[in-house]
Amino acid sequence: MSSNPVNPARTTAVEAGEELLALLRRHIDQVAGGNDDDEIAEETDRALWEAVAAYGDALDNLYGVEEDDAEPVEPDELSFTVRTRYDYTVIDEKAFLSAGKGIGGAIESLFQRAGGRAIPALEVPSLETGSGLVTVHVNGEPLTANDFADAEEPTDLLLVDPEESLQYVLDEPVYGSRAEAEAAARRDAER
Repeated sequence: MSSNPVNPARTTAVEAGEELLALLRRHIDQVAGGNDDDEIAEETDRALWEAVAAYGDALDNLYGVEEDDAEPVEPDELSFTVRTRYDYTVIDEKAFLSAGKGIGGAIESLFQRAGGRAIPALEVPSLETGSGLVTVHVNGEPLTANDFADAEEPTDLLLVDPEESLQYVLDEPVYGSRAEAEAAARRDAER
């Protein structure tokens, strides 16, 4: 009778896998029963993801996968995105409609006021303005001061509501060369 020595790493991996299976079964039962909206379900969900990580770590340990201790690669350049939202209300509908330009014309007027730059363009000597995108949506509820205090997350104020409708898009791509810009213009003309 031969006895195989028990590998502690294999035992740990099996135990972590069994824990993951039990949590997965509990999570599936909660979803199937419609009980996936309460705090207990949130706790199960959190524990499930922790168990996934623990099982992965145990498998890495079992099969000798080493952690990547290499320094994170630094990007060549530091870049960041600025998102803005300003709501406008038509206060003189007759003048707005008589101009005959609609929302696109109103946005064009804003750009002209900004000197042809995106609104509000950052004009900082140490920054190079990159590509930009502006979308205009018609909505029924512009931002109010209370919205800032009531938002669960500040980024919620930038989300597009499903009831809003897209009216105008201005994209301002910045190309690396004139040839790239001309190629993009040809593609746009072919559409």
